[in-house]
Amino acid sequence: MTLLPALLSEGANNPGAGSLARFAIVGRGFTGIMNAISLLKGFDRPFHLVMYDPHPKINGGEDVSRSGKTVLNSRVRDLSIDPDARDDFKQWLETDGGWRNQQDAGAGATDDAFVSGEIFSAYVYQRFSEALRQRTDVIVQICLESVLTIEHHPQHGFLVLSGDQQRTHFDAVFLATGYGVSQGAEQQPALGDIRDAIVIGSGVHAADRALKLLAAGEASHVTLISASGFLPQSHTGTAVGRVTSDKPLPSTLRGAFRSLRAAANKAELDGSGWQGIMNDFRSRAGDLWKGLSIEERRRFKRHVKPIYDSHRNRLPPSHYQRLREAIASGAITLRKAKVERIATNGVLLATPGGLQVQLADRTIDCRVRPINIDLPLFRSILSSGLARRDELELGILVDRCGRAVTAPDVFQGLFAMGPLGLGSLPDIDLVPEIVRQAVSATTTLLAWVQEPTAA
Repeated sequence: MTLLPALLSEGANNPGAGSLARFAIVGRGFTGIMNAISLLKGFDRPFHLVMYDPHPKINGGEDVSRSGKTVLNSRVRDLSIDPDARDDFKQWLETDGGWRNQQDAGAGATDDAFVSGEIFSAYVYQRFSEALRQRTDVIVQICLESVLTIEHHPQHGFLVLSGDQQRTHFDAVFLATGYGVSQGAEQQPALGDIRDAIVIGSGVHAADRALKLLAAGEASHVTLISASGFLPQSHTGTAVGRVTSDKPLPSTLRGAFRSLRAAANKAELDGSGWQGIMNDFRSRAGDLWKGLSIEERRRFKRHVKPIYDSHRNRLPPSHYQRLREAIASGAITLRKAKVERIATNGVLLATPGGLQVQLADRTIDCRVRPINIDLPLFRSILSSGLARRDELELGILVDRCGRAVTAPDVFQGLFAMGPLGLGSLPDIDLVPEIVRQAVSATTTLLAWVQEPTAA
């Protein structure tokens, strides 16, 4: 094992230099680290890996007992990064005495628990470090530069241009940039008492951020602005699995969601809750998605996706209860509107009645955005034919293992992992799906490099 946060080695730009396969991962969030772990554990020959990210360190490494800042929307039972060891994260947590003392003594308490993003990050980072120590035949380098462009190499593979203007040759590249991050999204709070705050977004992070502002006394009132008007629904008190049906899922968008709604309503009347029905629907959504026409997929994006997301990305029950109570008491005001502009003293909103100004002492933007097609990185990839946009323009067209799809049976060595593939694969932004995709990508890459034409 070698970990080098330094310049690339001599011969890095020469595709004939040395015998090591050379891979790049662009991004060191969860998706990037998960791909690195999968390569370290599953790619059974020496290789040289370079991980690009302008941030100075990988998130994680904090003490597991430390209180976290951001809530995750999945239970401990669903967060293992080892698909063959579902209890891996649970066992890691339970080695910490502070964590055990915080939990109820009942059976399954840890399985059903929700943890912070910081705790999960510490677990992922430790597993990455352990996997790296096991590979004495692997070189891993951390490059603290952004990737500007990716182009075809004249012979094979890719040339990656980083922020230091160095072009480096790789055999395969994993794009793991996630959703992309808005710049300057959070405005600095005004001096003195903060009466009104604005939180923009409709997801788990937005709801959690609004509750934390109130709990910490950082604001006495929060306006939560959701473009769709929807907010995350609640998990059940204890984990539920898939509630399967013996009826086949209709093959049309309208029929499938009519069936889902009927099954969920029946489950609510029976007292079993809709969450198990949704879990089963999500397990079959990939096959449904493949059979939908482009127009049906676009209709899903326009009309169905916001409410679908609000039911698949759920809040822990305690957070959901606090959110409903805060809305009922007037401490949080939910407003359906589109934010046109963020200023230092509030936001400009597009509403059915026209443009309106919402004033605030502090504004926090928690929206999740699709990839920015105007970034030089994505322009270079798309213009050179290395990848294509999906029909919904949510990201890059990929197959189940993350391969960038440009034509049938054509693979050039570029992967677009995790949320970059949301237009092709429903739910690929959730931890279990990202884990499975990373393992599949490693298996696919290993088979590809063994083909004579890939050398």
